[in-house]
Parts: sequence; structure tokens; C-alpha cells
Amino acid sequence: MTANTDLEYHFGIAMTSRIVVGIVALACVAACGLMSTFLTFEMVDKVNEKLPEVETFGQFGWYLTKRLRLNRGYRRLYPDGQLLLRKRILMAFIFVSLIVVAWSFGILAKQ
Repeated sequence: MTANTDLEYHFGIAMTSRIVVGIVALACVAACGLMSTFLTFEMVDKVNEKLPEVETFGQFGWYLTKRLRLNRGYRRLYPDGQLLLRKRILMAFIFVSLIVVAWSFGILAKQ
């Protein structure tokens, strides 16, 4: 390989495929995040069905302690429920996809 074709390979084909992988991983982050949100709404609906009116969860205004209360309530009311496990799996996919995004866009590259 000559110097020109070597540079073309490194900055042409290789960089383009990394960008494509990054875009696909970013789309995976968005899709998994959306599915996780829908799972949270489904968990809220299921838990609210079994709680008294004054203890129900609202759909909006989420913060850490409210999310932890929902998770505890779901585990207590549905000990064999799979929604919390599915949500955790989606969060793991999001984390892995974000690492792939960081690698593909060069965020993890040495400067």
C-alpha cells in the first residue's frame, strides 16, 4: 500500500464504518430508552391498580426516591413479575451501546 491509499483506508472506509456503527448504537440507545419508559409506565399502571388512591404514583415528575419506591412496590406486589428484570436488561443494553457510541465517535481515543 502506498501512503495515499493507506490514509484513504484509515480516514475513508474505516472511519465511515465506525460512524455507521456509532449511529446504529445511538439508535439502539434511543430505542431501548423508549422501551424502558414504556415499561416504567406499565409498572406504574400495575402498581397503581393495587394501591389505595392516596398512595398511587403519578406518571410524571420522576426522581430517584420515587423510582426506588416504585421498584420496591412492584417487587412487593408482583414478586414473580418480569417488568423490572426487562427494564434492567434494557438499561444494560443502553450502557453497552453508549460505550460503543463513545468508541465509534472517538470519545475514548487517546489525544
